[in-house]
Amino acid sequence: MLHWTIAQCNVWGIRMKIYKHVDKTLVVWEQEYKKGFTAYMILYFLNTNDMYGYEIKNKLENFTSSDLQFQESGIYKNLKKLKIKNYVKSEIRSSDKGPNRKYYTITESGRNLLKTFTEEIIYPVSKSIVNLIENDRKE
Repeated sequence: MLHWTIAQCNVWGIRMKIYKHVDKTLVVWEQEYKKGFTAYMILYFLNTNDMYGYEIKNKLENFTSSDLQFQESGIYKNLKKLKIKNYVKSEIRSSDKGPNRKYYTITESGRNLLKTFTEEIIYPVSKSIVNLIENDRKE
């Protein structure tokens, strides 16, 4: 919990430095958070059915209520990295609605990663964040 406010900074220059620093930090946190969890969410969606890149993009945006925007290039970079590490595989399939599409499928190794990360990272971190927020509301 912050014990001081921006208003307590009595010099405009200091206040602006704080704003700029906070803004930069928020941008970095958002990029890192999004970057780290995009691969996780891709595996999560592929765990239920095979999908092609654009379909994954739409699923991510729908899942996050469009609060987060995902670039197709970023999704394909994640898919490429996941494929190199053998967490997903791909195959070209024909489509009734245009050209052939590359579908991605989670591998057994990808399922193991997803399960382990969910149990050892996602659940404990989510629980801790909820505890922090609830504790902050009590104070």
